[in-house]
Amino acid sequence: MRWEQLYIAGVGAYLPAAVDKAETAVAAGLYAADAAEANGIRAVRVARADEAPPVMAAAAARQAVARSGCEEAQFGLVVHACFGYQGQEFWQPASYVQDNSVGGTGAVAEVRQGSNGSLIAFELAASWVTARPGSAALVTAGDSFHLPYFDRWTSDDSQVFGDGAGAVVLTSSTGFARVRSTATLSDATLEPIYRGTAGWSVGPFLDGRPVDLRERKLAYAATVEEGAEGRIIARMGGNLLAMVETALRDADVELADIAYVLHANTGARLVENGFYKLLGIDDTKTVYEWGRDIGHIGAADQLVNLNHLVESGRLAAGDLVLVFGVGIGFTWSAAVLEILDVPAWG
Repeated sequence: MRWEQLYIAGVGAYLPAAVDKAETAVAAGLYAADAAEANGIRAVRVARADEAPPVMAAAAARQAVARSGCEEAQFGLVVHACFGYQGQEFWQPASYVQDNSVGGTGAVAEVRQGSNGSLIAFELAASWVTARPGSAALVTAGDSFHLPYFDRWTSDDSQVFGDGAGAVVLTSSTGFARVRSTATLSDATLEPIYRGTAGWSVGPFLDGRPVDLRERKLAYAATVEEGAEGRIIARMGGNLLAMVETALRDADVELADIAYVLHANTGARLVENGFYKLLGIDDTKTVYEWGRDIGHIGAADQLVNLNHLVESGRLAAGDLVLVFGVGIGFTWSAAVLEILDVPAWG
């Protein structure tokens, strides 16, 4: 989708102060040494009990809104994306974020699309804003991962999960960056990979064991014919490539024109084989080295990493930034941003 009047006016992030190191987890027997070496994630941020994901998202939102210069009355939409547990059952975290950031009576929604949630929310908010000139939309994402429900070190392979939140403000009038294009592609036939074969349950955490996404994937793999796994991996890579190519084409740019690429803070092997080799890029164009001390923050990586890139001082006016995500389900999304001005807070 090509956008003509869509801007990013502000970004924000919240990362807990507490840090857990991979080497400490290995020494304590919480994390296998070979998995630590393969994943390459050195440390993760760890939220306190009172730093629930919506609380962190609201803090990131307040920062993004203050930086945007938008009046609270302009915000007609708040969308909150998340992957994991949000601190309370049968409750709406997006409404908490709204009430503790921009307030008002605008529309509010929650998006759950795994690690691609923030970019799905971003694209939905983009349509809302451009259809309502003069309005603004707040997009947030926040997650945290705690035992006994979820084990940040072992509940999935090729991933180590950290805690935190990010936010972005979209407008149709002005901002420090212009959104030139977005693209999203889905393939719901791959949904069983993370559902597994155990069947349905009537509630969460009934067996008292941490979520085991590895077990689900292995169970699914046992149901497919020989050679299917390779074809599925190739299909995933093809979908990522097709989605990125669509975003670049709609932005009238090529990958060689892109100054920076932002992606999820996933394990090194997944990043190298699933992203860099496929797209023909390396980590010098990314913030992945920084992300290896943060971990994979569920739905929030792209927003947190964008905030870090802006604050890092690396950007210059005219730079093009490609942001992409992959979420279980499966969905792939991308956005091409053009930096118009480096903000004073950057």
